[in-house]
Amino acid sequence: MHHLHTVFNTVNDSPRSTLHLILACTAFVLVVSFCVAMYLGRGRKAVITLNTGHKVNPFLMALLPATLVFAIYAKIDIMDINVYQHDKALLNSNSSEVKVVEGNVKNYYAEARDGHGNEEFTVQDTLFHYSHFEDGRSGYHATYWYGGVIRQNLYVRITYYYDGDRNAILKLETE
Repeated sequence: MHHLHTVFNTVNDSPRSTLHLILACTAFVLVVSFCVAMYLGRGRKAVITLNTGHKVNPFLMALLPATLVFAIYAKIDIMDINVYQHDKALLNSNSSEVKVVEGNVKNYYAEARDGHGNEEFTVQDTLFHYSHFEDGRSGYHATYWYGGVIRQNLYVRITYYYDGDRNAILKLETE
């Protein structure tokens, strides 16, 4: 009889709260408001000359990078929240998609120290692979070099589902 404890549970691995997204939206609105106010006010006559010789208003020029940074941040934040909600619902359901495998880790290969490639292993002929750099994707992805616990011959119980190209670990229990 193996005494297992939970190392990872997607339910406990929630992303940043929606408060972060609200704060990012507020900051974006403030930056845009400041740029527009300056352009319409004293900054209307402000001009900088680019390397190409074109003259532009710096407050209008600031809008494009601010918008791009905000859009990227918001997309990543929203994606993390959506993945978390999906995984939490799946783990708490009785879906036939969710499977459990238990046994010793075999065929273990650590991710390269520089983070290229995948960490992979099998448990009872079920293949698992992931990379430390899989933020925004479902499941456990802590590799050996980044504090992961998976090792050759470690006894584990894994709750997982097939995520299109890999088995995503929703819950990991080890000795």
